Amino acid sequence: MKVTTAKLSGFCFGVKNAVSAAEAVCESETDGKPLALLGEIVHNDLVVNKLRSSGYVVYDKAEDVPDGAIVIIRAHGVAPEQIAVLESKGCDVRDMTCPFVSKIHKIVREAAEGGRNIIVTGAKGHPEVVGFCAEADPYNVKVAVISAPEELETLDFPVDSAILVSQTTFSSNTFKKICQKIENKIEKKYVFDTICNTTESRQREAEDLSGISDSMLVIGSSHSSNTNKLFDICKGRCVRSFLVNSALEVRELIAEGKILPGDKVGITAGASTPEAIILEVVQEMNEDEKMTNQEQLDSEFANAVDALAQIRRGAVVKGTITSADADYVYVDVHDKSEGRIARKEFESDPDFDLDKAIEEHAEVTVKVRSIKNSDQGKEIILSKNDIEAEKGRAEIEEAFNNKTPIDVKITRTVKDGLIGTYKGVDIYIHRTQIKSGDVKDLAPYVGQTLDIRVTKFDTEKNRLRISGSHRQIASEERAKKAAEIWDNIEEGKRYKGTVRSVVAFGAFIDIGGVDGLVHASELSWSRNAVPSEILKVGDEVEVYVKSFDKETKKISLGYKKLEDDPYYNIEERIPLGSIVRGTVVRLTNFGAFVQLEPDLDALCHVSQISSTHLEKPDLVLSVGQEVQAQVTEIDTERRRISISIKAVAPIDPEIPEAPAAEEAPAVEEAPVEEAPAANEEA
Repeated sequence: MKVTTAKLSGFCFGVKNAVSAAEAVCESETDGKPLALLGEIVHNDLVVNKLRSSGYVVYDKAEDVPDGAIVIIRAHGVAPEQIAVLESKGCDVRDMTCPFVSKIHKIVREAAEGGRNIIVTGAKGHPEVVGFCAEADPYNVKVAVISAPEELETLDFPVDSAILVSQTTFSSNTFKKICQKIENKIEKKYVFDTICNTTESRQREAEDLSGISDSMLVIGSSHSSNTNKLFDICKGRCVRSFLVNSALEVRELIAEGKILPGDKVGITAGASTPEAIILEVVQEMNEDEKMTNQEQLDSEFANAVDALAQIRRGAVVKGTITSADADYVYVDVHDKSEGRIARKEFESDPDFDLDKAIEEHAEVTVKVRSIKNSDQGKEIILSKNDIEAEKGRAEIEEAFNNKTPIDVKITRTVKDGLIGTYKGVDIYIHRTQIKSGDVKDLAPYVGQTLDIRVTKFDTEKNRLRISGSHRQIASEERAKKAAEIWDNIEEGKRYKGTVRSVVAFGAFIDIGGVDGLVHASELSWSRNAVPSEILKVGDEVEVYVKSFDKETKKISLGYKKLEDDPYYNIEERIPLGSIVRGTVVRLTNFGAFVQLEPDLDALCHVSQISSTHLEKPDLVLSVGQEVQAQVTEIDTERRRISISIKAVAPIDPEIPEAPAAEEAPAVEEAPVEEAPAANEEA
């Protein structure tokens, strides 16, 4: 059988550092201090049991660790308060948290300080996830851990209020689907692809290898998150994929006929799997083709020499785009460490689809700017713009010498103009060289492509200065079009034009190199039309020539359309004798104007309102009142319509009732005095 082992197998950088640190403590003087692991240092029983036999005790909580102990913090990291507890106990803390995990701690902490909620893609309860989620505990923010795109719907806070980070060993494919789900909901600066580059490369390599293998072995513990993800990936490409933890399990698979003698066997291993187990499995599979240790060393040395010959400062190499974060795009350049390119190099090219390039592992030619060794491994700094810029500069210089136009993509604005890019080379375009006339707003040009003539190519003082002009080309083209229009212009000819400016008395329309005026009276059939309410600068319109003068270079244009005339086809729409409804819009001494349609008024003479004589219409009508009337006359030449309210339902004034006759007041009779008796004394 043919056996192929993935290059990226076994301990990752972070795990290797943590295990090495723990082993180094055992070899040093500990002065009798207790040795402690805060959580299992790696998801592998062989490694953990070996450390236990060296004197280490595994503790789940910092509170349980003995005072003064030497404590190894595993690569997964822990919650900040756990470190504080250990320090309060006087422990000698050896923090071996993976640098990539530490970076996530910092991102979460700073976001929480700023009041943003936290979304984490990963496994709930995983030590790594628990550790950096705890960074948000002191702040009044919410934290959600999800593992699938549909879980975004269950959040109890708005997506746009959060940042997105990921467990370093999370599935890169699932993370991309989640990113697609939140696209345009969270700003890019708040989305952090914190999946470890090695993890993603390991997953991709496993996917490729399992796709060409008859059977696939994934070596590692079933308790390891990254190992399980590798197994899931392999199962998706190779039906006979097996998760094993030792050579003995491989021997059983062969004995049971699950791995066949003629198989192409692929082998990969999780980041928690020690090299000894991988080597044991490989030796089991290659019983008849074992490579001696010296041969293996020779092979590895030869591969290293080949890589060094290619990956050197200033070298031009080809690689494949694998992933990206907020700052960098990562490229596999066939070295143990991936190279990285500043993300802004891709963002300066609006036509480049980075997401698609990552998905398809697009090939890219790059230049090696520098190679540095750091605590996190080898740092390979690459640039694609350097390659393109060298070609671009040569082509720009040729265009300058030959005065030939080139197309540039406008990428940004500066104080007095625009910056366009041509194959990675920036070209300055002053605002006066964009077009004829003053350009007040530069922002709309960003993202556009302009054809320019290179007007300056200066290499003095070892600094390249390039300037260009679109105005020169536009002016030449406009002059050609203008000459063509004046040669062929005639009254009634129709043109498609663009509104150049709008003034109180009309609008100037560019009909292709020549401006013509549409007077305000020609913009609309409405008597009170305001030009700025009808047309805006930049509008595309269809106009026709009313008149022109070649000597004065003036053109009068028409814009309003016959079918928009309120009197167009009026006798069919409102036949003579028909009953119409309308609203009183104006009253005069001689009658009332009634609006039948927008911009279509009819006159009802005062004599046609009431069945009785009226002195003035306002005795029975008021503005805003709805009335019914009959059409009595239509004069299309004079643009007049007459109607009669009286013919349908006359509106008569109310006649007040005469007051009743008043009754004469009753007269009281005066009392009659009786005559005094005759014998009464005076």
